[in-house]
Amino acid sequence: MFSFLDMINHYLGYFNINVTVKSRIYTVLGFLGNMYLFYISFRFLQNGYYDRGALILLVSIVLFYFLVCNFFYYFTKKQPWFDISPKLARALHLQPHEKEIQANSKMGNTTIQEPQNRRGNAANGIFDDAHVLPAKLDVSPIQQDNLNRLVAQMQQRQLFTADYDGMNDRKIYELLKINGGKPLYAIGKGVMMPYFEMRKEGSSLVVYCGLNQADVYPVGVIKRVGLQSIRSVDLSDLKLYLASVELFGGPYKEIGRSSVLEHQQDYTLRAAVAYKRV
Repeated sequence: MFSFLDMINHYLGYFNINVTVKSRIYTVLGFLGNMYLFYISFRFLQNGYYDRGALILLVSIVLFYFLVCNFFYYFTKKQPWFDISPKLARALHLQPHEKEIQANSKMGNTTIQEPQNRRGNAANGIFDDAHVLPAKLDVSPIQQDNLNRLVAQMQQRQLFTADYDGMNDRKIYELLKINGGKPLYAIGKGVMMPYFEMRKEGSSLVVYCGLNQADVYPVGVIKRVGLQSIRSVDLSDLKLYLASVELFGGPYKEIGRSSVLEHQQDYTLRAAVAYKRV
């Protein structure tokens, strides 16, 4: 049985599986292995080997406890009241104490990630914030592929780094605790796209992005400006300009029971539109 579980664990390492999915698989396999341990302990007890049987039974109960905690976390995203793993982690110094977190915050050692090149890259000029509204984009699968290809080009040119600002998991854990457990993205709060423009194609306003004006891809269609649908905007009275397009999303980390867990997410875009009355 143990050879079988070890073989499964070995072969899972060959696949690029989401951390949560892999943890769920390990939890299910752990339950199977734990049932086998219970079976062995009962067999020892039935045959009169009380010392060995009791010892294996005790180990099985302890393992079963942690498996139940894992089941709650990985399958329900809830932490049961009887989970003692955070206390164990603090006792073993696997995570910072609360006082240490507060001290680091007061000393300025824990900083919120700032957007990369947001102010330094005014690709479409500078607009009055009073006349700039957020825009919601509708992205098709083809446009998402275009964005993914552009992100790969940007990473190849080292236009941004997706390394959590160089922080290790311990530092990230501190930051997540201070920020109320909000996810922390590897890319930070956002990266301004190198080049972007808006084209009117029929009745749609299509957003194009690229490394430069000569090589651009359609990456989304503007569906909403502020709280108003683009279909209800009277373009005869207003002139719209694409003020900014920022890249965000991608890999992120969040607090686990005693450490941080990384998850994968598609990169997305955040756009803003400036308006001027005609």
